[in-house]
Amino acid sequence: MLYLAGHRVRSVVVWARRGAALIHETPLGGRKIGAIDVPFRHRYRRCALLSFTLGEQPMATTPRLVLLRDSRWPDVPGVCCWRAAAEAAFGAAGTAVADATWEGPKYFPPGSEPPKPPPPPPVKGRAEWLPMPVRRGVRLVRKVVRKVHRLVTPPPPPPPPPPPPPPPAVPGLEGAAIVVAESLAAAVAALKGGAPGDRLWALALAPTRTVQGGSTSFGTLVNELADRVAGFVTDSELGRDAVERAATSGRPRVVVLPPLAADRACPSCADAAVPALPELDPDTTAAVAQLAAWRHPSDTYSGPMARRRGLAADWGPTGWLDWNQDGRSLPRPGLPDAQPDWTAAAQDRGAREVVAATLPVDSASARAGRNVLISGFDLKFIRELGSRLDQRGDLDVSLDEWRMIRTQQSPSEQTEDLLLKADTVVAEWVRPSAVWLTERKQPESKLILRLHRFELDTAYPSKIDIDKVDAVVYIAPALGPRIRDEIGWPKEKLVYIPNYLDIDWLDRPKLPDARFAIGMVGTERFLKRLDLALDVVAAVRREDPRFALHIRSMNPQDNQYVWASRDEQEYAGWCQDRIERDPLLRGGVTFEAPGRDMARWYRRVGGFLSMSDIEGVHLAAAEAMASGAVPVFRPWPGVREVYDDHWIHPSVDEAAAALLANADPDVWAERSAAAKAEMRRRYDPAAVLTAWTDLVHGDVDKAREPFASYVRI
Repeated sequence: MLYLAGHRVRSVVVWARRGAALIHETPLGGRKIGAIDVPFRHRYRRCALLSFTLGEQPMATTPRLVLLRDSRWPDVPGVCCWRAAAEAAFGAAGTAVADATWEGPKYFPPGSEPPKPPPPPPVKGRAEWLPMPVRRGVRLVRKVVRKVHRLVTPPPPPPPPPPPPPPPAVPGLEGAAIVVAESLAAAVAALKGGAPGDRLWALALAPTRTVQGGSTSFGTLVNELADRVAGFVTDSELGRDAVERAATSGRPRVVVLPPLAADRACPSCADAAVPALPELDPDTTAAVAQLAAWRHPSDTYSGPMARRRGLAADWGPTGWLDWNQDGRSLPRPGLPDAQPDWTAAAQDRGAREVVAATLPVDSASARAGRNVLISGFDLKFIRELGSRLDQRGDLDVSLDEWRMIRTQQSPSEQTEDLLLKADTVVAEWVRPSAVWLTERKQPESKLILRLHRFELDTAYPSKIDIDKVDAVVYIAPALGPRIRDEIGWPKEKLVYIPNYLDIDWLDRPKLPDARFAIGMVGTERFLKRLDLALDVVAAVRREDPRFALHIRSMNPQDNQYVWASRDEQEYAGWCQDRIERDPLLRGGVTFEAPGRDMARWYRRVGGFLSMSDIEGVHLAAAEAMASGAVPVFRPWPGVREVYDDHWIHPSVDEAAAALLANADPDVWAERSAAAKAEMRRRYDPAAVLTAWTDLVHGDVDKAREPFASYVRI
């Protein structure tokens, strides 16, 4: 029961096709809408309070958080410690914590499965009384008749199979603002039972060090959940690496929340010994055994124990044969690593991050809600922005990704329907998709184009009827004058808003000696100038071979647009030959396939190269700087309007000297901090969201304000 302004309130939930509204009625006859759930890419989210009864003041209510238990987990020391710690941490984060239990399938060890029911006894035929020769004749006649019938009359189509019954809802989740499942299987069951995915978190404890793209039961469950839940909770930075390596289907949010803490005693088990665990299924056994073992860390190495003690810990002998094969006491060296923070403070910090990431953004304002459609081919640069805008209570955002780039006949199956419902349409890239959207948008809807550097060198902008466009967003200051002068679009419609950069996601502790690792991303095209990067790295390694180049990129052969060019093929071949044959580069250049786990990858690099002939902003360089990597820029056109001058170097020798200076840890630390600070200033995520919110609501002038100091038109 709720109380508003001293009056008791009844709460009812009204469901509709577009969502659910929680309506409070007071004895005074007033009514207010308390919350609405609306879909975002087939998920639901909780929106902020929209309106209140006149004369009443809203009272803040404590959000309800449900810890979803797995019935297969025995209540043994370690498991009870996690449950008690989660309740304490999320309670300290300002939520009302409750428990619910998912009844998982019963596990039967191999060989102990229950016997199958016996088959029904055979039913005697109706002609048993006939003599055998007569019965044979009857069967033959029936067989001939059936064959003739099949030849003359086509068989009727088989009846459609009955739809499977919907999975049962997990009890106890009703009205929860946040759900934290203690197992991946419980999270899957909650989703199938209708729990809103963007309020659901899952505890993910990797049984061992995962391999990127590897096929394991842990990886399968992570990928089933990755783009359908709010995120994962895990034990440590090493645990977060394991989850992100396993997640190939999406870019999940992963929060570090240690399950146990030495300074937060468990009220249930105190320091009791762990009894023998019952026989469980392998995945449950792995998770429960980790929690039990973490209570008293040992010096026996394992992947889970390394996440508890840190790779730098003193480990006991391995039991491997030594060099001379006359003993089994080979020591296991500690590896450079930061000490894991398994404290109550770390638990509370993780719980606060989960709560802040799940509850809706407070958007109490007089603005009406708007349906926003983001549409176009290749939405990788705007997907995260769309997700963050959709967390607002006044915006319902849909993403619509086109299948192809070169034809106007490739919208998705849902484009027409989404376009009819949209109050604001955002055309990502000024490509054929933007032309199509301009011609078909509803007269009363707003249309915003988002232009990158690429489109300025194409004929696509000339096909746009600019009178049907309300605003054009460009992502680099240098593009504004070119849009005005080369395309002729009026500056009154131009708005500079940089790309959305998830700085908090990228800002993670660097791996030891990361300052010697030079990063580069997306080198499959000639325009990225891998050859110049090799010149710089060769000059660096001539002086200090500790430095190495780490490249994360698609193979040129896998990009159909690149590999169609003979010149691109020859260029890629020459670069590969140089890497293999140049003594300064051989062993100093490594490649890794692209992936969504870029924040994990950036942990290993302390420097970054931007060698392109031309760029808009080079977003990968901005991401690297946000992670703390020190950049080295070639002076490509417009770079000085996007990045500070001291990162830009006029020659290969000066670029190499800048990288060599990073060998001094104090110099590198100072530069790393400066790079992070610059990104927070130039790409302030909150300012980007504010500008876009104003823009989709139609306030173009206000949308210009956050980044007006960078505008050059």
